[in-house]
Amino acid sequence: MDERDFIVIGSGPAGLAAAITAAKVGLRVTVIGEDATIGGQIFRQLMPPLKFHERSFDIQEEKIFMKLRNEWEQLNIQFFNKAIVWAVFDDKVVALNNPEYSLLKTKRLLISEGAYETPVAFPGWTLPGVMTLGAIQTLLKGQGVVPGGKIVVAGTGPLLYYTASQLLNNGAYVKGIIEAASFAQISSWAGRLWRAPGILAKGFKYIATIKKNRIPIYFSSVVKEARGDERLREIEYVKVNHLWKPETGTEQRMKADVLCMNFGFTPSTQLSHMVGCAHSCDSKVRGWIPIFNSSFETTQGGVFVAGDGTGIGGAKIAILQGRIVATEVARQLGAIKDIEAASLFGRLKRQISHHRWYQNFLNKIYSFRPGLLDLLTDDTLICRCEEVNYRMVSDAIKKGSASIEQIKRLTRIGMGKCQGRFCYPSLVGILSRIKTQEQLTREDFSARPPVRPIPLGELFKIP
Repeated sequence: MDERDFIVIGSGPAGLAAAITAAKVGLRVTVIGEDATIGGQIFRQLMPPLKFHERSFDIQEEKIFMKLRNEWEQLNIQFFNKAIVWAVFDDKVVALNNPEYSLLKTKRLLISEGAYETPVAFPGWTLPGVMTLGAIQTLLKGQGVVPGGKIVVAGTGPLLYYTASQLLNNGAYVKGIIEAASFAQISSWAGRLWRAPGILAKGFKYIATIKKNRIPIYFSSVVKEARGDERLREIEYVKVNHLWKPETGTEQRMKADVLCMNFGFTPSTQLSHMVGCAHSCDSKVRGWIPIFNSSFETTQGGVFVAGDGTGIGGAKIAILQGRIVATEVARQLGAIKDIEAASLFGRLKRQISHHRWYQNFLNKIYSFRPGLLDLLTDDTLICRCEEVNYRMVSDAIKKGSASIEQIKRLTRIGMGKCQGRFCYPSLVGILSRIKTQEQLTREDFSARPPVRPIPLGELFKIP
């Protein structure tokens, strides 16, 4: 079995920075990414051979990405694209669906899978036409597809305005923006961004585009229900209080063909769970976060995490984390001396501290508000894979099931092919109503191979 010095799972900002830093000191590095090109979600580009005649889908933090890409192209880094890591076995053996290799062993492993948008369950959320903002971003930047029909953008945070302005700049019909935060909160966010004038300027640019196109913004509101027959036709939205609890009697309706939503992000931890890393359950992100030290090494020696999988922080923090990981890997493998590593650590950690305010800022914006759970009705699906609704979960809790594993055994929630990615955030939110943060921290789940759907033939390649 082939062995590498360092395998990086994920080709986003953290993974790219780690791979480049490690390769510069002579380590044999392999990067495994699901996309056709490097960049991950935040640096997503058109899939080859597609090209824009006039590119109007901008890459976030483009200057940062171009610098990383130039460094990448000058180094001999093995890159397996369009490859899914579906398991990590003992001794850091990585299983992937790739024509050339099915198993790779590594001395050190970085899991930088990032995060995914936290699903919010409400009546009608499974209708065709209801999607996340990330899905819209994939259509726009990865495939050059502009959704047709009446589009409603809903949720909270800066990504709403970024996506709405992109849609407008490319001829889409944006019907309105439904923002859960109040106007006062939005104003306070802008006030805090004086420390990042570049981000603030972009924000004003997005708002200017929205205002120019006379797109209404409905503050202190959330989508209560999506309606349609075989696809989305209409939404009902409602005013909410500071906890995002719906206020009865304030319901309004709006015609819509597409509803794209974002209420924050949940770290992707299936692989770190499979490796056996310890995690803490955090109700604010409605999911788990790996436990790691100052060098982002987990409780499993030689296994590291970095990027949004450790908490949402943006591209700059992810890059710094990736460089810290690579520096520690290089030190452990003898590629650089301890004194050199210590000097690099000091500089990188000071830079992270400088940007930490932005991570705290994003965490505050996307922190879970319990009022969202009041959108659930008895028939609302929680687990799409196994068709488990809210009534089934509530009944399991009433019968004495007080843990995720117990509820899972009674209802089959989380046993589908997504292995809990869509349903566990809702379940964590529900349990947060009856459990303390300390009790939630003891909650956990088991990840089993394959963590992602793969062709059955891949299993027969394993020796």
